[in-house]
Amino acid sequence: MFDSAPDSKLEMSRLFELARRKSREGRARLYEDVWSMFESDSDTLKDRERAIMTDILRRLSHDVEMTVRRRLAERLAVNDSAPPELAAMLANDQIEVAYPILMDSKALRDADLVEVVRHRTRQHQLATAMRKGISEEVSDALAATGHEDVVVALLGNSSAALSSALMEHLVAESERIDSYQKPLLRRPDLPKHLAKRMYAWVSAALRHYIVEHYRLDSSELDDNVVSAMNDAVRETTGETESNDPSERLVDKLAASGQLNIGFAMKALRQGEIPLFEFALAKLTGLRPELMRRLIYEPGGEALAMACKSLEIDRQIFLTMFDLTRLAAADGGAPDLRQERQKLQYFYNSLDPEEAVQVLRRWRQDPDFLSALNQITTDT
Repeated sequence: MFDSAPDSKLEMSRLFELARRKSREGRARLYEDVWSMFESDSDTLKDRERAIMTDILRRLSHDVEMTVRRRLAERLAVNDSAPPELAAMLANDQIEVAYPILMDSKALRDADLVEVVRHRTRQHQLATAMRKGISEEVSDALAATGHEDVVVALLGNSSAALSSALMEHLVAESERIDSYQKPLLRRPDLPKHLAKRMYAWVSAALRHYIVEHYRLDSSELDDNVVSAMNDAVRETTGETESNDPSERLVDKLAASGQLNIGFAMKALRQGEIPLFEFALAKLTGLRPELMRRLIYEPGGEALAMACKSLEIDRQIFLTMFDLTRLAAADGGAPDLRQERQKLQYFYNSLDPEEAVQVLRRWRQDPDFLSALNQITTDT
């Protein structure tokens, strides 16, 4: 196209001259003419010629109406064999022009997209995040912007490739950024182990989705959440091992499989109250401070619920109730006949499975009385 003969279709110097001297309308026409030449002769152009024509178009673009550039961008976006240089130039134009290119042009390379993400506006980043089939490299660049809306758009793009490292990072971030949670869980490529991890901090509705979508056991997940929370508390406070000798003994017995209700009752009968409290807390999986509140709660229903969850014999429970009230009385023998009668009926009416469910809720919610009241109302 650009040979050295005098009768060449258009010489480079002539193009530059026209670009300098033409009116705005003339430049718009020249812009379109050069564009058409670029498209039609793209396969035969040499690298130097392509570079010169791209430079002409870039210089002319400042004087060409946006509607013209937008029209050409829409045309280029659906041209699978479009010159990459032109696609990259338009992708860096104002968002009104760049949008169709960023969304649809197959001529854009990963390097072009990364440059747009790093150096153009938030609108350019959002358009890129919604583009079909973006690579892990482009996804990494989008996530690195730190813009919440851009990351949400990226997560909502199920065709975007996310590296395992980025997925792990965004799952961790979702603990503090709620808007990441739903699009993450809706991604078809989210591994099950990461979904299980998110169960600890997402809403009740999303927990239900995790259980249903990944076919998981909600009871097991709830127990894992409590265990993770307790571990986190210990790490934060530096309490990797208790300083209380009673708790240390209970932990050792539990680790060796020797902790049972018989040991707890023996400690209670011998007046080893802290040892009894720690043992019952370990057996039920409740925090020791919550277990203490539960043991001495007026009426005894909370203690009954804990014992029923362990399927403790009714008579052993009533003995436990008597001894704990005696220990709390600090002298004197309280009259427990009326309370005992009510508790016998209440204990007999409890279903062990319902009691287990209430205990699971208590492990997550310190306000255990609300759960207890719900059960006692139902019964």
